[in-house]
Amino acid sequence: MRFYMNMRKVKIKVDLENRNKLRRLHTATHLLNFSARKVLGNHVWQNGSNLKSEYGTLDITHYANLTEKEIFEIEKIVNNIIFENRKVVIEELERDEAEKKYGFSLYQGGAIPMKKLRIVKVENSDIEACGGIHMISTGGIGLFKIIETNKIQDGVVRIKFVVNNFALDFISDIQSKMNSVLDIFGIDISSVVKTSKKFFDKKKKKKKEIDKYKKSLKNSFVENILISNKNEFNINDEY
Repeated sequence: MRFYMNMRKVKIKVDLENRNKLRRLHTATHLLNFSARKVLGNHVWQNGSNLKSEYGTLDITHYANLTEKEIFEIEKIVNNIIFENRKVVIEELERDEAEKKYGFSLYQGGAIPMKKLRIVKVENSDIEACGGIHMISTGGIGLFKIIETNKIQDGVVRIKFVVNNFALDFISDIQSKMNSVLDIFGIDISSVVKTSKKFFDKKKKKKKEIDKYKKSLKNSFVENILISNKNEFNINDEY
């Protein structure tokens, strides 16, 4: 018995622009994980990651959401590695040899069920077993920026980040919004914190006054009903 299949020629076009976006984000994920361990401690372990064209997310094991200082320190390490344009080297090793040479921290991205491991090494920094696409050097990643962090469950923090033009666009958008705020208040950047606090304190004071008036009005309303002959709600002094 013979089986025949219809064979068709197809054209496949690789979206190089999108591929390069993912390439930058993938290598940046390795740098972020490495830098988070340097800043937060060796308890940090990659818990998961997700890469889109515009941004990436990395979930790490950590007990609390990150502070502004911690975020800045992590960003600084990542960007220093990028600006130094360190080489990214890929090699294949037998599992036993790779584990003996680099240890079990190779499996930051999860276990790989293969006898031979593909090792991605960023010069003088991160070393992981990984099958993804990467830059040949870190300089091509461009500017790195963390845009959001959240504690998504006990012991897991999600870090959202952008690179290259998306990082520049994010910073530009923040600057544009800040300029709009400065225009509204009619102040310069050095006065924005002081002015914002002034308006916040004023709003807080007004709220206290309104709450006080509401309470006074309520008491006055009840008192008027009690002394009125038209106590249709049967309100007594115990109210």
